[in-house]
Amino acid sequence: MGNIKTRQKIIFRADGNSEIGLGHVIRSLALADMLKDDFVCELVTRFLSDFIKGEAESICNEIRILPKDDSHLDEFLKLLRGDEIVVLDNYFFTTEYQKQIKKIGCKLVCIDDMHHKHYVSDVVINHVPGLKKEVFSCEPYTKLCLGLDYALLRRPFLDKAQQKRENKDKLESVVVCFGGADKLNLTEKVCRELKELSFTGTITAIIGGAYQYKGSLDKLGNQITIKEELSAIEMAEEFWTNDLAVVPCSSVLFEALACQVPVITGAYVDNQKEIERYFRDYLINIRFVEEKIKLKNIRIRNNSFYNLIENVKSNLKKVFEYTGER
Repeated sequence: MGNIKTRQKIIFRADGNSEIGLGHVIRSLALADMLKDDFVCELVTRFLSDFIKGEAESICNEIRILPKDDSHLDEFLKLLRGDEIVVLDNYFFTTEYQKQIKKIGCKLVCIDDMHHKHYVSDVVINHVPGLKKEVFSCEPYTKLCLGLDYALLRRPFLDKAQQKRENKDKLESVVVCFGGADKLNLTEKVCRELKELSFTGTITAIIGGAYQYKGSLDKLGNQITIKEELSAIEMAEEFWTNDLAVVPCSSVLFEALACQVPVITGAYVDNQKEIERYFRDYLINIRFVEEKIKLKNIRIRNNSFYNLIENVKSNLKKVFEYTGER
């Protein structure tokens, strides 16, 4: 760990709110947490809820807020001096925008769970398992960091992955989590399905501050415990102590699997479909749709996902050390 004045700065550019969800910010902060001992980490964002502020303040050296309108693109470029590593995490950062950042002189890293654009960045991190390098359009110098070796998990989940868990055959508790926003209100739909199945155990619904249906969820009764804006430590503990998790094929799935909890999962947006395809043979998969969700014939299945992520932190640290030296 070097002196803060001599450490290189990494600027993480990510947004999260009720419309786009919180996944981009959460995984950027997960990466920052892995790197904070060796780099100066700064979060630049348009939306700063109390929850994101609390998470970022525990990890980053600095937080900056950009305008909420389209001027945020140009305003961010004005912040750059050219000696930073910039990490972009959102789908609206185009190839042309990447070129503008590179022209300033910055090293550039793109976090993405899709491959729908050309990359001129120095590094692409895509932790979707099973992807081949051939599906990416990028420059010859671009380093592709693909798969679970680069899973962007927060520290409490990496810690749980190293512990030994004994899963039960009897299903007595279920945790449901669809991220911080859950625009389609799948949390409530899954909870209703569990009740209709006459499940008599406990149901924990984890929601974020961007979730807009809490009043309706409250009406489902005392069987369901609602927990809001949990820290990473609290989230990991919920996945660790419950018998089954119902989650989407997103970063939340990786967090649940790191805690070695049996999982029911499925995709409901395009960027989750490749994750679903990879895990189809290993997990209980259902298709989440807005109208109705069926969770019949629930089975418990163990997994060994945690064996795949034991070197994540060191892998990512090496990538950024290499990028900063180029």
